[in-house]
Amino acid sequence: MNAKAAEPKSPAEERSLDPEDWEELRQLGHRAFDDMVDYLKSVADRPAWQPLPGAAKKLFEQDLPRQGIGLGEVYEQIRDHVLPYPTGNIHPRFWSWVGGTGTPAQLIADLVASAMNSASLGFDEVASSYVELQLLNWLKSLLGYAADSSGLLVSGGSMANLVGLAVARTHAAPYDVRDQGINTSDYPRLIYYMSSEGHSSLRKAIELLGLGSASLRIVPVKDDFTIDVDALRTAIRDDRQAGRLPACIIATAGTVNTGAIDPLNELADIAEQENLWMHADAAFGGFAKLSAKSAHLVDGLERADSLAFDLHKWLYVQYDCGCVLIKSSDTHRNTFSVIPSYLRKFDRGLASGPLNFSEYGVQLSRSFRALRAWTALKTEGTDRYGQQIEQNIQQAKYLTQLVEDRVGLELLAPTAMNIVNFHYVDESLSNAEQDDLNAEILMQLQERGIAAPSSTVLNGRFSIRVAICNHRSKRSDFEALVEAVTAIGKDIRAS
Repeated sequence: MNAKAAEPKSPAEERSLDPEDWEELRQLGHRAFDDMVDYLKSVADRPAWQPLPGAAKKLFEQDLPRQGIGLGEVYEQIRDHVLPYPTGNIHPRFWSWVGGTGTPAQLIADLVASAMNSASLGFDEVASSYVELQLLNWLKSLLGYAADSSGLLVSGGSMANLVGLAVARTHAAPYDVRDQGINTSDYPRLIYYMSSEGHSSLRKAIELLGLGSASLRIVPVKDDFTIDVDALRTAIRDDRQAGRLPACIIATAGTVNTGAIDPLNELADIAEQENLWMHADAAFGGFAKLSAKSAHLVDGLERADSLAFDLHKWLYVQYDCGCVLIKSSDTHRNTFSVIPSYLRKFDRGLASGPLNFSEYGVQLSRSFRALRAWTALKTEGTDRYGQQIEQNIQQAKYLTQLVEDRVGLELLAPTAMNIVNFHYVDESLSNAEQDDLNAEILMQLQERGIAAPSSTVLNGRFSIRVAICNHRSKRSDFEALVEAVTAIGKDIRAS
């Protein structure tokens, strides 16, 4: 290596990635923020969804840049080729999957969080640690958990389920599972129970935890898509008699297909009688607790030993923000705690924060996602959120009535909370042909930008699925959906 080239540069030659012209950044920032406000203000004027055109895709095929082009030009590319093509969940007629809408107030939180760039370690004595702890305490209070319970913000329900089921494993294993790993040679296999409507992330979690899918019992559901409690009791009894060790009941408060809510109090009773851990996947349904009128739908949720839920769903927080609460803080910490010397906590200085969040989950470095939810709750208040959630529930009932009143449309599942399943009916067609017809109706709804519901299959039939976690939706949007489904169905049949 050339000795001269290896010499350090003089101080005058040292550089940073800060802008050379801060005023230029300020002006671009003002422009970008104005653009984002206009973007959200006019969201209903745009299609509910639209595919990326060739020009945008061509941009994303460009090679890695060796030299920069400057932030102004990059912003132009973002504005022209990224911003117009979102998932669509900010649109009032987006009802796919279970996607929260976000709120404009959180633009401020995102700006501040990006500027601070806090790692949210918890053991660092900084504002982000206390914001997250306060938010967790608020969430415990909202969902009926004791103040000494533990909690953690995570990326979403999938990670929250993984954390909760890992703590259940620690609790149930009659040996040190962290030391030995899963031991089915010397000890009985741990068994987890969930309904056939349980979320796919639960199976993933069981497999990632080394338990294997053989440790997951899929329990059938009743006609209303809630877990068959009698079948659950039978499965637990059969596993005990076969020498296996029942470990955990997984309850669902708001199934992803239909929004069905398992009988939470009954499952909690069984868990107590059988000495099992109860984990509740309440990814979106948990926040029904905020509605004065509908909180009873999730009675018993507070009895779960661990609880997973998403703030980016029915609390309308920007992606991503999930949470897990655990009643036993000690068991939670014992499941994940690893403290090397470089993460030592001190009584003074930077590393004197309240606790180390890495002792309660997988991640060490974490974004300051807490600020979004903290800002949202401080801005609106829980009463306002409860009203908004109840509005969505009433909108689901309204859509249900529209479907029932419309000749040619048929419900495919009871409306338990905020998800409506229906399809277009043409009795001159076979079931398979009707399913194909409804798939085409769905594609046209999306491709024409009219609305963006999603789909599922219920009892072997294709369903147009409308999941309502959208604070921008109005009753007129659901009227338009029903009209469009009917009109598209008739046009397809007439062509």
